[in-house]
Amino acid sequence: MNIFKKKNTNYFFEQFLVVGEFSLQAFDVLKQGLENFDSTKSLDLKNAVHQIEHKADEIKHETEERLAREFMTPIDREDIFTLLNNIDDLTDAIDEISYKIYIRAYKSMPKNINQFIQKANEAIVAVIDLLKHLSDFNNKKVLDPYIEKVMQIEEQTDYLYEENVHYLYQDVEKVDYRQLVLIEKIYSMFEMTTDKCRDIARTIKTIMYKNI
Repeated sequence: MNIFKKKNTNYFFEQFLVVGEFSLQAFDVLKQGLENFDSTKSLDLKNAVHQIEHKADEIKHETEERLAREFMTPIDREDIFTLLNNIDDLTDAIDEISYKIYIRAYKSMPKNINQFIQKANEAIVAVIDLLKHLSDFNNKKVLDPYIEKVMQIEEQTDYLYEENVHYLYQDVEKVDYRQLVLIEKIYSMFEMTTDKCRDIARTIKTIMYKNI
């Protein structure tokens, strides 16, 4: 009986991490494609990221099917479903970046895009670290530092976005307005990615407080 219960408990925590690691895989592919950006390869980049996103969707669906069959779950079913959706939203946000780069026909990346890439990468890695410790869902001392790290990175990215967009529009009359909009939009997409990381941390914080 104890073995059966342990199997039930571990499965969903393992799946959260599996689905989360697809987000990191997708971002790694995106990051590599943007490090030496070649606009002629943006379709290939879009397809490569989307392939990972599609696989993540399949694993998420399998997990939801298992959830529907389970008699007992380690945390509330609604919380499992919400967290799976949060993680899926993160992978979708990464997929959206590669998709929009392609359909908007970006010819180059902003000079300081690496700052946004770095912050988004830090946030996703911090989420993975948090998911690795989710089995301690009722231990505030364990989870709080990981939750706080995600929140801090998201706040730092908000500030980075604010300062860069403010600077961007200082000399708006001297540059191509369409180019400004494209730059702002890609900054915004990376900022949105860290927002999705924050949403995951918030959901886990709610789960934690419900089970303390």
